Amino acid sequence: MKKSKKQNIVLISVAVIIIGAIISYNYSAEQTRQKGFNFGNELQQIQENVKQAQIEFNSKITQWKEGDLNQQELIKFSDNHVKKLEEIITKYDILTPPKQFAPSVELFKLSTQSQLESDKEFIEGIKTEDESHYIRSDSLLQESFEYEMTALSEFNAAKIGLK
Repeated sequence: MKKSKKQNIVLISVAVIIIGAIISYNYSAEQTRQKGFNFGNELQQIQENVKQAQIEFNSKITQWKEGDLNQQELIKFSDNHVKKLEEIITKYDILTPPKQFAPSVELFKLSTQSQLESDKEFIEGIKTEDESHYIRSDSLLQESFEYEMTALSEFNAAKIGLK
């Protein structure tokens, strides 16, 4: 009888340990999923902020080209635009991406930095009327686009587990 009781206690103990391990694993997996979900939302918000800032900037450029905005008004807006993008760029550093997403975050940041440099060159072209600034702006804009496409590719590969 004593041997049977000991075996039951051992079996119950093993079962409790296994159930505890399963609960712990599931909890950990859920926490990881939640962190990944939060990271994805934070990154998406940063990207939306960049997109909105660029839409506003391009709208002001169009207004300037159409004569609805003078050069000084555009330059004043541009100064605020630059500050806004610089602030947005700092938000990439605050993110805590899962390891597999870190390269894509860095590429998104590089894309935004290139976009900012492109905008600065464009603004300098407006101020100086020197065509070389517009050419440099276009080159940086292309660089920004390439970083963005690579970042998206890296992000999607990490999302489906290829990285």
